[in-house]
Amino acid sequence: MNRFYRKYRIVGNWINIILMLTVLVPLLALSYFNHPSPADDYCYIDTVFKFGWLEAMNYYYSGWTGRYFGIFLNHSNPLIFHSITGFKVLPAILLLTVLFSLYSLFRHLTPTLSRMAHIGFAGVVFFLYALKMASMAEAFYWMASFVTFTIPSVFILFWIVLVLRWYRQDTQSARILIGGLAGFMIFAVVGSGESTLLTIMLLIGAWWVYRLLYHRKVDGFMIAMLAVSLLSCYFYFSAPGNSARIGTNPLGGNIPFSAISSFKKLAFLSYDWIFKTPLIFFSVAWLVVLSRLSEGARNYFSIPVWYAVLLFIGVLAAQLFPNYYGVGIDPSPRIINCVYFFFLIGWFYVVGVVFHYFRKVKTGQLHFSMARYGALYGILVISIALSFFKSTNVRMMYTDLLKGRAAAFDREMFSRYETLKNSKEDVVYLPPIMAKPLSIFYDDDIKTNKDHWWNKCLAGYYGKKAIYMKNSEGEQK
Repeated sequence: MNRFYRKYRIVGNWINIILMLTVLVPLLALSYFNHPSPADDYCYIDTVFKFGWLEAMNYYYSGWTGRYFGIFLNHSNPLIFHSITGFKVLPAILLLTVLFSLYSLFRHLTPTLSRMAHIGFAGVVFFLYALKMASMAEAFYWMASFVTFTIPSVFILFWIVLVLRWYRQDTQSARILIGGLAGFMIFAVVGSGESTLLTIMLLIGAWWVYRLLYHRKVDGFMIAMLAVSLLSCYFYFSAPGNSARIGTNPLGGNIPFSAISSFKKLAFLSYDWIFKTPLIFFSVAWLVVLSRLSEGARNYFSIPVWYAVLLFIGVLAAQLFPNYYGVGIDPSPRIINCVYFFFLIGWFYVVGVVFHYFRKVKTGQLHFSMARYGALYGILVISIALSFFKSTNVRMMYTDLLKGRAAAFDREMFSRYETLKNSKEDVVYLPPIMAKPLSIFYDDDIKTNKDHWWNKCLAGYYGKKAIYMKNSEGEQK
């Protein structure tokens, strides 16, 4: 049976990697057709060209938001170098970085498993994420969005890895280096957005309390992390621009409404993620893997079940809370992306914690005969196939590629750039984008009104007095 399990594990690792490639390859291919969005991407650099790099960042920090790290990244986007290619390269780098962060986390949580197993595990999470994420464009292709949500989410995973590594270091110099990097991750995460700010604060607080209650240690390292987070929060919340984003809806600022809405939304989303994906069947396969690990190899899962579940639910609800509290409406797809990302990671971790608890109570492995392994394989294959072909995201990414919609969009955008560069007039009329690959295109373009914010930013970037978009019949307005 051990020999059969080893074969199952090797084959399973390759299946997981293949699943990852079925979504990763088209996402990487779509990166080639990506372009900067008129929604915000041009506005940041237009401000830089008008006021200078530092003053432009101060303008946003003082007049719009306290997201100081997001401000830094957005005001350094490739348009500052007049590069369109940068917007094709960045999504590819981001996709690979997300995978690497997942691989690094699983490698540190289950160090006795093989590298192939860790790649496969990262592949499973990425596959599930791609199937049901709320918006691919906002997760990987629209820079103004992924700077605020995807990048800090990845930084949180790297922070966890750095913390785990810090406790294993023997030399002071290594601890200083790793501690410094961990502190920077906190500084960047807090300065990126409200959802990830609350996530990292909850993780730091939970870690510190756990060490205090269960290890009877006043953890100096975690106190230092807490100090960095509080200092970062000061920079964030003291920004004069925060007031511009709060109070735009009468339900904003209502704590009971925001809390109740967050948990109700989380329950609704969780049902969809659990029962309309192969998550449960992958969880069973994960239990089989866990049953083959020694107790020492599951050391990072040895926390109280109630503590893990409470933190899991708390982090997810906290990510939804700021949107209800700040503006009083349901969260946007980019926020749902962030919640789903941590839902998947937290789900597998909580399953590990529950298994570890019951394994200590009752010893023994999960006994799977060849017939049971075969049944598990069969159920997994069927559920994966159904989820894959029913996934709106899968259909969208493959359709945009294979039917040429992404390529047509690429041509239309370059045609638009040529018109803007070659026109001798101060007022330019641009045709609307007809090919809209929603896998990469955030559906918000310039308007027929020259005074719309996106029109003014694009006009300023290209040195024009005004830009209009023709209506759908090609008429000028």
